[in-house]
Order: sequence, then C-alpha cells, then structure tokens
Amino acid sequence: MISAGFVVQKLNCCDMTTIYVRFTMGERREFHLREKTRRHRQLEILDRRYELSAFEKEELQKLEAGYEGELIFDGILEGFIHGTNIVHMKDYNFYPEAVDARLLTRPEAEAGHVQIDNVVIAKDYLYTFEIKNYSFDLHHRDSHWFFDNGGEFADPLAQVVKQRNMMGKLLDGVEGRIRMFNLLVFINKDQTIFNLPASNEIIVRSNLRKKLVKAMTVNHHDHSRLVGNLEARRVTVLKYQGDTTVDFRDIRKGVFCAACGERLVRVNRYKFLCSGCRTPLPVLEVLEQLIVELQILNSSWTVTPALIQKYSNDEISEYCVRNNKKRGLLDY
Repeated sequence: MISAGFVVQKLNCCDMTTIYVRFTMGERREFHLREKTRRHRQLEILDRRYELSAFEKEELQKLEAGYEGELIFDGILEGFIHGTNIVHMKDYNFYPEAVDARLLTRPEAEAGHVQIDNVVIAKDYLYTFEIKNYSFDLHHRDSHWFFDNGGEFADPLAQVVKQRNMMGKLLDGVEGRIRMFNLLVFINKDQTIFNLPASNEIIVRSNLRKKLVKAMTVNHHDHSRLVGNLEARRVTVLKYQGDTTVDFRDIRKGVFCAACGERLVRVNRYKFLCSGCRTPLPVLEVLEQLIVELQILNSSWTVTPALIQKYSNDEISEYCVRNNKKRGLLDY
C-alpha cells in the first residue's frame, strides 16, 4: 500500500480530464477524474459566452472549489485503495423514493435527492466522506460554527446527519447489512478550525492520512451484491440539473479554449490555436467540443450543421460538420 505524497497533473481535452498521480516512490498512475455536474459545466460554458450575474459567478466559484477539493481527496484515497478490492463510488446520488416508502417521514413528492460525495466500502464497512474545501477559517463554540467576523455559519455536520439517516434507510431497503460510518472531511490544508470539536465524524487535512491508514484495508467478504443494488438506485439525471434558461440568441458566439476560456484562432483548415494558453487544437476536437457544449446547455436544442456553424460564429462551416459526420467522426 502506498500512502506517500503525490503530484497531480491535469490534462484537459474537450470535456474529458485525465489525472496522473506520481507517488514519491516514482510510480505514475493514470485514472479518470470524477465528472463535473451538468450545472457546473453549464456555468463554465456561460462564463465565457454570457454575462453571468454576481450570484451565478459565486455559484461557479463554489462549484469549482468543491470539485477541486474532491479531486484532492480522490488523489489521496487512490494511494490507499489502488490494486485492492476496496470499492469507491464517487458522487452517489439517490432519491428518497428509492427507499422503501414505509421508512420515510414525509411524502415522497416532497423529498429532495440525497447527494454523497464518496461512498467507500473497505474493511467490510461502508464509509461516506463529505468533502468541504473551505478557503476560510472557522470557529466552533457552544455547539455552533462561526466565521472569523463572528457571523454564524451553517452547521456542516447537518448534511452528514442527513446522509446517515437516508443512506441507513436505503441500506435497510436493499437489505444491505453492513456497518456504516459517516465522515466530514475539511480538505483545505490552509484552513484552521478553532476549538475543533472532539468528534469521530470530523477529519481535517492534517490527520486524513492517519485516519485512512486505519480504515482503508481490504474487504474479507464479497460486497458485489450490495454494490449492484446501490448502483441500480443511483440517479444520474437530477431534477435541479435541467436546461439553461439562456436564449441561444443571447449567447456569445465563437470558439473558445475549454481549458483557459480564451478565444481560439484559426491557424489553417486543420488546426486552431488558443490565444491564451497557446495550445494547438485540431478542428475535429473543437467541433466535438461545440457539440458537447450545445447538448449541455439545452437538450431541447436540435443540433444541426447550421446551428453548429452559427454557434461557432462561422469559424466552422456546415460543410465541415457534414463531412466529418459522413465520415463517422461525429456523433450527435
């Protein structure tokens, strides 16, 4: 088991990101990153194609910080579970209606979805890890949480309590007889929590590895049936992750770099160049990105060669789209 330090490199290509983790022993491993939510991806696209409100800019910043924290946790956890039978389910979402209705305390229609950053089955236990990547310090006193300025901060353990209750009901519904631990991880190493409560549910970055060393050991029993039942109840299309309300006419047209957000400049008929990070991008890759963006923004828009040309501000022609489609290089 490798629990040494690591270096993370991220390479963005269209909508896929690959992570390379290099451990201090010199071993370099590759694994795919967890997916961003549709809402996160929509805001990223609109940030370069539309004038976001202050509220939405703040929402995007929170989503970016949360995603970064989850990647940090994934990289650390990978050092403990790689090559083992430990199960790691990322971004596990389910609706309470997937739980036996007899176990609910309110009507199914009123129950929102339950979101869990990480479900891990190790040591024949089930762990949930809720990741918080806060860039500010917190104070804890008299069972309440506060900012530096004295303003009260919403109890971060409330979400963990909800996860414990609803996941417990879900496990009862699928006859998942397994002991469960629900944990909150403050992943930002620069954050300080004053008067940190003595709770086994809370982990800070400085003692995360120590906790994982004890918990992340191999399973001695087969949990494939439980995993299958949980995956069968996983929800990938969430009620709040719908189409954007922005009108197509109001979107800034053109071709942009998915990595840095700057405009792309046509070099020749086969290639673009990012005006910001100077990354060269093949026309086909740019075309694929345009199609992905349109589908993410609004699934009701009918993607056609004419729409793609208009979306690209005529940087890519209808003929180019039709030709690549005819050659089987595009799928839309």
